[in-house]
Amino acid sequence: MRTFFISDIHGNFCVFKKLIDYVKFDPSKDHLVIGGDMINRGPRSAHVLQWAKEHTTKYPETIHILAGNHEEMMIWFMHELSPIWMEFGGDDTIRSFKKAYGDENGWDVAEQYASWVETLPLTFEDEHAIYTHAGIDISAEKENQPRDILWINKKDLKEINQQVLTSWSNGKRIYRGHNPYSAVHMDGQFVHCDLGSGIFDEDRAALALVEVNQNRYFRCTMEGEVSVHEIEGT
Repeated sequence: MRTFFISDIHGNFCVFKKLIDYVKFDPSKDHLVIGGDMINRGPRSAHVLQWAKEHTTKYPETIHILAGNHEEMMIWFMHELSPIWMEFGGDDTIRSFKKAYGDENGWDVAEQYASWVETLPLTFEDEHAIYTHAGIDISAEKENQPRDILWINKKDLKEINQQVLTSWSNGKRIYRGHNPYSAVHMDGQFVHCDLGSGIFDEDRAALALVEVNQNRYFRCTMEGEVSVHEIEGT
């Protein structure tokens, strides 16, 4: 059984699919955790959400979808709590829904998916590791994490007491996205997996599909070129 983690797809469905196909991902055997920020900025957010919902419904034991802060902004917008979603790519997401489902139906379908992402968990744990979008709160139980963890930044992680963190996590690595880097790397117990899809310039941005139990990752550029690398710092 292989276990993969990917985060911060940001609407780049074709790149995501390229990675999944490259490793010959088999949901009947392999496990996949998607660490949030599936939407915004890229051209095919609707397709990413559609794939995620369909596959986790069909394979609930092997595919696990987590919420990210971009899904949180979508939820706020749909509940008329904040307009901030439109400042960070919400218009791209709505455009992709209208393109996929038609101008008349696109908005309604987007609202339906917003209701679904509102039910997504914030973290997931298996025998290998703990997975989250941005971070964790060691003052709270694993099963009752506050939604604030969707916004934790790398500087906040540095302030976590390492001894307490090790006890809280039972020494497991914690895989995350949220903050973009040029390579997947390990810093303490955190493995940073966001390669800047939707953030970095086109020639620098990439997606990483991390093979958790092999300490390696598959990097795909926005042009669809795939390469294999070891996780730095392991």
